[in-house]
Amino acid sequence: MRILAAVVLMASVSTPALAQASRDTLGDAVDSAIANNPTLMAQRKVRGVADEVLTQAKAEMGPQISLAGSFGINQSDIGRQISSPAGSFPEDGNSQRSQVGLEARQSIWSGGSLTAQAELARAGVDASQARLINAEQDTILSVVTAFMDVRRSEREMEIRETNVASLREQVRAASDRFDVGEVTRTDVSQAQAQAAASESDLATARANQARARAVYEQIVGRPPIQLAEPPPAPQLPGTLEEAVATARVGNPQLLAAQAEEKQGERGVDVARGQLAPRFDLVGNAGLTDTRYDDAFQDTNVGLVAEFKWPLFSSGLLQSRTRSSQLEADRARYERMAVERQVTQQTTTAWHKVIAAREAITASTSRVAAAEVALEGAMQELAVGTRITLDVLDQERELLSARLGQVDAERQAYIATHELLAAMGRLRPDSIAK
Repeated sequence: MRILAAVVLMASVSTPALAQASRDTLGDAVDSAIANNPTLMAQRKVRGVADEVLTQAKAEMGPQISLAGSFGINQSDIGRQISSPAGSFPEDGNSQRSQVGLEARQSIWSGGSLTAQAELARAGVDASQARLINAEQDTILSVVTAFMDVRRSEREMEIRETNVASLREQVRAASDRFDVGEVTRTDVSQAQAQAAASESDLATARANQARARAVYEQIVGRPPIQLAEPPPAPQLPGTLEEAVATARVGNPQLLAAQAEEKQGERGVDVARGQLAPRFDLVGNAGLTDTRYDDAFQDTNVGLVAEFKWPLFSSGLLQSRTRSSQLEADRARYERMAVERQVTQQTTTAWHKVIAAREAITASTSRVAAAEVALEGAMQELAVGTRITLDVLDQERELLSARLGQVDAERQAYIATHELLAAMGRLRPDSIAK
């Protein structure tokens, strides 16, 4: 009996814990979206390509070693003898010739083009990393929005269901009062009309909930089961100036633009380096094997310094330099435009947060006042100092106030994360698990 009681107690304690554990948290949704989002997967591959481009650029600065060989058979029928210090052999007949050679090449001076190419590739890595971070932020913000939209739709359903039930009660009460002659048919019709409108709005809210759940599944990769309360929003800077300063050093769009500007500058250096002389050190070793009646082998080892300076290219190299300079100028202007855009985005997001927080305060007061007003109107209706329409108006006002409060809370939470994204601080680890 004691064992059975213990089992029952454990079940009663663990059931709420299991129910809580089965709820989807915002952190879980973010992790799922980041792990399975195809756009992020593609951007990660772009980042990998940039890494390989950097590896290739560095490799071009190091030694290049190659091995080459050939083999051939020659058939001749001339009928003459060839004399040589090594002996006499017929010119006609079969001969075999095989060669193998090893070459090592090291660039000594390239006019700075190889160094600039490596720096250009490194800037490409920085740009792709910034774009990956930006894609992650966009994904996280989409998850936050979808998460809050589902929760908002659930709360709207609860509020509207409560409103429908309340209005049905108003219809019943108005009908009872009409039966005893306290009100007219108009009062009953007004209550019925508002109840019907409320049921129509409930059907629309149900459709909106289905849409919100579908969007959530698209972004997160799985349907929402039971969403937990969102974690507290991360701490924000104390002033707008601090937020803008943070954005100027952390916004991934701006970081990508700065890296692309550096790419443009290094591209000019690469083009100019192609106009400069180039020095390479080349070492080679080879073996040649020739077979007639006897075998002959020749070996050679050499070390050569190669010099190359393009003197005339019909304007091709000069045009490439000018084109690279124009591209660098374009990247610089785009970086300046992105700086202004980031400042505007941060400022807008900051004021949206302020407005949303004020809206929460106002809507909370509005709900409290509407609840008191509805209760008073119903009491006054009971003693005959109010009419049914007055109560219906207060029902409508309370419904609007409650929906407004839900909207304000949703908007404040999303606006906070929009500001974090503008500052470059909306990362997976910023979402409380």
